[in-house]
Amino acid sequence: MAGREAPEASSAAAVAAHPYGERQAVDAARGDAEPGWLVDRRVEGARAFAATAMPTPALRPWRYTDVSSLAIEDHVPHPPALTVRAELPEGAYAGTIADALASRGEVVRSHLGSLVASTEGRFVAANAARWNAGVLVHLPRGSAVERPIVVELSGPEVAEGASAALLPRILVVAEERSEATVVLRLRSGDAPLLVPSVAEVVCGDHAVVRLLLDGGWGARTREFTTLRARLARGATVDVATVAIGGRIVKQTLESLIEGEGAHSDFRGVALGDHDQHFDFVTLQDHLGPRTTSNVEIKAALAGASRSIYYGVTRVEETAAGAAAEQENRNLLLSRRAKADSDPVLEILTSEVIRCGHGAAVGPVDRDALFYLQSRGLDERTALKLLVAGFFEPVARRIPLEGLPEELAATVHAKLEAADLS
Repeated sequence: MAGREAPEASSAAAVAAHPYGERQAVDAARGDAEPGWLVDRRVEGARAFAATAMPTPALRPWRYTDVSSLAIEDHVPHPPALTVRAELPEGAYAGTIADALASRGEVVRSHLGSLVASTEGRFVAANAARWNAGVLVHLPRGSAVERPIVVELSGPEVAEGASAALLPRILVVAEERSEATVVLRLRSGDAPLLVPSVAEVVCGDHAVVRLLLDGGWGARTREFTTLRARLARGATVDVATVAIGGRIVKQTLESLIEGEGAHSDFRGVALGDHDQHFDFVTLQDHLGPRTTSNVEIKAALAGASRSIYYGVTRVEETAAGAAAEQENRNLLLSRRAKADSDPVLEILTSEVIRCGHGAAVGPVDRDALFYLQSRGLDERTALKLLVAGFFEPVARRIPLEGLPEELAATVHAKLEAADLS
């Protein structure tokens, strides 16, 4: 018909025009004066996005989180509010990747995408094509940062009815015998926001990296994070996550424990209400001898909120003398709350020190609740104390001054209006 495009041509044009297409990725990268090698990386991400389908519940890590109706391409990348605060020793760097390209371009080029390839799924590919909140922490050999490096990342302000995306890209490179604590403060407003996030932690011999994800998202934010760490000989990586806000929070946390004597630690707490949905996937892959790991995830769920945990501790044939523990516990605060837990051990060598896992899902201890009420507390106040106490052992093991008290205050505030029916 004259004056109208054929359906095929119209559809192709629509695909080419979405924000994660190859042309859009190149235009954005060149507009930011990015080097050629980084433009090429953006192109790889865009092509992976075009070639990759959305994950389905047929895949085990996505069994309980159905994103088949989510169109990433409808969410336009918006620049965030980003600040980095740090007191650094000479030679260390903490700031944006954009600023680091001039002085530490080779560090970024060598390590960006070295652990998480753009072909690892549609959310990762979208991030590779259009990440717009890039942060680099580079710790040269022997450098120690005494106070936490604080990264504050806030979602953009967008017009009513708009669908925005925030795409953080975090790269931590800790060289031999360096040490730092990095705190990511993640915030957003009331507008709908999609957050496909990628974090890579490269830990050299005997380096120590502590990373806290402080998730204070708004009620309409959907976060999909992939974090992967690689540990060399004697290295330690401690990752902690505090999931309080957000509509959907799905975090995949993985450690490749390659070096002899390396240690990986994942800890997290989630506090849900209404229809909040938390989904944690962990992998501790023991590759080197005498490596150790620990996973501890706790959730307290009110309203019709839900928590899912799927964790794999794998001990390879090369990991003789490994030791690992994995624990997931869920506290149901209402009749409609639900939790699913599936800890898995894959032991490929008989030479292990110990490997254990545990899971629990259940209501509040009625005897403990009665005891507190018998001391003059009303039921809701007693419940606040029990949940704060439930989280406290995890919070105490996260080496950040004031975090246990801050978390207890957040628990009390959220449960004040939570649906406990």
